[in-house]
Amino acid sequence: MASVRRKTRGPVGTAAAVAGGLVRAAWLALALTVAPLSLPAAAQSVPATLMADQVYVDGAGRLVATGSVEVWHGSTRMTAERVVFDRRQDQLQVEGRISVSDGPDQVILADAAQLSPSLRTGIITSARVMLDQQLQIAAARVRRGDNGVSQMDSVVASSCPVCASNPTPLWEIRADRVTHDENTRRLLFEHAQFRLAGVPVFQAPRLVLPAPGNPRLRGFLRPVFGMDSSLGFSVGMPYFIPFGDSRDLTLTPVLRTSGSVTLGFRWRVARQNGGIEIGGQISRDTIRPGELRGYGYFRALFQLRDDWRLTADVLIPSDRTYLETYDITDDPRLNGHVTLERIQRDQAARARILGFYSLRAADVNDELPNRVAEADLDRRIGLEATPIGGELRLRMGARAFWRNSSINGVRGRDVARAHVQLGWRRSGVLPGGVLVTGALDARVDHVRVSDDIAYPNPVTRRALQGMIEFRWPWARVSDAGVSHVVEPVVQVIGSSVSGGALPNDDHTMPELDGGNLFALRRYSGEDAPDDNSRVNAGLRWTRHDAEGWTGEALVGRIWRRSPLAGFNPAHVQPLGFGASNWLIAGRVSNADGYALSMRLLVDANANLTRTETNLAWQGTRTTVSTTYLYLPASAFESRTTDLSEWSIDLARRFGNGWASTVGWNYDVGQNLFATARAGMTYRNECLSMDLSLTRNFVTSTNPTASTSFDLRIELLGIGGRAPGDGGSTCRA
Repeated sequence: MASVRRKTRGPVGTAAAVAGGLVRAAWLALALTVAPLSLPAAAQSVPATLMADQVYVDGAGRLVATGSVEVWHGSTRMTAERVVFDRRQDQLQVEGRISVSDGPDQVILADAAQLSPSLRTGIITSARVMLDQQLQIAAARVRRGDNGVSQMDSVVASSCPVCASNPTPLWEIRADRVTHDENTRRLLFEHAQFRLAGVPVFQAPRLVLPAPGNPRLRGFLRPVFGMDSSLGFSVGMPYFIPFGDSRDLTLTPVLRTSGSVTLGFRWRVARQNGGIEIGGQISRDTIRPGELRGYGYFRALFQLRDDWRLTADVLIPSDRTYLETYDITDDPRLNGHVTLERIQRDQAARARILGFYSLRAADVNDELPNRVAEADLDRRIGLEATPIGGELRLRMGARAFWRNSSINGVRGRDVARAHVQLGWRRSGVLPGGVLVTGALDARVDHVRVSDDIAYPNPVTRRALQGMIEFRWPWARVSDAGVSHVVEPVVQVIGSSVSGGALPNDDHTMPELDGGNLFALRRYSGEDAPDDNSRVNAGLRWTRHDAEGWTGEALVGRIWRRSPLAGFNPAHVQPLGFGASNWLIAGRVSNADGYALSMRLLVDANANLTRTETNLAWQGTRTTVSTTYLYLPASAFESRTTDLSEWSIDLARRFGNGWASTVGWNYDVGQNLFATARAGMTYRNECLSMDLSLTRNFVTSTNPTASTSFDLRIELLGIGGRAPGDGGSTCRA
């Protein structure tokens, strides 16, 4: 059944009664002819609705609707100035400013059309098709078929805006014919010509592209261009092969002017609860003639039952220089893991296997702990409803690591340990606003050491710690709305330790900062725990301004009853003496985007032993970040010379879609650059371009300097790539 609704404008008199009879006649004609003939048998109950300023039946028996005509049939909506329905031909003649839309995925604008009553088949002339609000296709004629396939003649396709001030789009594809298959969501261009700024670039007899919203069409992806001082100019053409909706393979052959040939690959499998990814690349180059080089990686993520999660991330190179030479990563040490964990409100459990591999030329991997297995359980038990109060923490764990070397001593030492730890903590407020916290912590470690006769086997160590902490915040607010908070903090910790000494393999870079000054256990490792009696004291100041300025400062130090066990007193480091370095840290920021943070470590002789300063500013279009780091030479941390490095990164976004970046890492101590980088990006409604230049100087993992150049160009509005929101190529 179909229905007709009529718009009314102004007073209606006797003529309205006559028109009402014509409308009823038109409604009857549409009910008897349009609905049964335009709908499939399974959907004949779906009504068609017509609304217009005027509807009548002419002398030839045709139904005529004029003036702001709107027709709905299912999800399809059409607007026009005049529609004529010919019952004998079962056809709609549509004229004047036509718009046919089937949801937001497809909109057709035209001047004239001959359509079936279902609006899904017919011929449209002088049409412009908008697919998924991304890709525009202008065609002299569009033939819509009842099988979801449309053919367009004399086509110009682009996602760039076209207007009077800029009639030539930045890029366009011209073709004699385009076939749009809505079922497979792909576009077939016949005798296609690609133009850039109106200039023909290449031609193809057939060109298949994914329609907007279809990111899984088999075929070539965007090309990747690069330039490297060692490898020469390169061109990569990724080829995407989907296997259903849950698996796909991407092959990327890369050719270089230096004679290097590379094949990259990536295999992905998706499941309802996660997925896996396997990839890498294989190369034959002139850097190591006759050798087959490459790398491979494996990643996985699965959500299992009862909140368990399984993750994996493993990367394996063929040699130490391949990853940096081919710009895969510049990390000096690789680490991989397979982890099973569950994180809940009051409990965390984790089991994992780890592997480590150093890319530094001076490191001997067989003498490093490159295989690790560990398991941990952390349980919180709330005691708020009991007279004791506070919370109880139970921690249990086991860990073991192995070296491939069997040399006696540190170069071949293997260690396995298990521990149980029980802690209690409670806080309260004393009269006068003093915050007090008490804590108890007991731990037992059982350790077995192999390939090192300096340590007995096994070793059991017991440690009991008690802590009381006082914080007395003082607050003041000025008449101008500026608030100050000054908070002195004192921690007194008593400790009792029994058992033999343990080797320190997992905590060889001790740190002191605002995050661990008042921590009961401040180390990332467990071989050298902070478990002797000590006093931690500091003064914290915070300032808040109503105009957006915020300032923070912290000064603190640690005093010990005896030097920290596990560290050689001859090695300079901030924690291993009877008194630690002075910690001076602060941060200043405001609402305009400025932020300055600083951390200084000063020894008892007022010598600067470590510093880190970061200055950042983020404006409307400009972002600046610069960092200065100073670390003195330390045999304990395997650093033979002072490290003094300055890095800076500057980014500027221009209003016309262009953006630039520049940055470098500079070794102040040795007066040389470590890395220099620059980049330029452009993004508008239909094009994205990314150009980057990187200069890598001699490093511990790459003995030769190199320069790399990378260019990536992407046509937006094709496939799953949405148009950009950057600069515009069309101005009003």
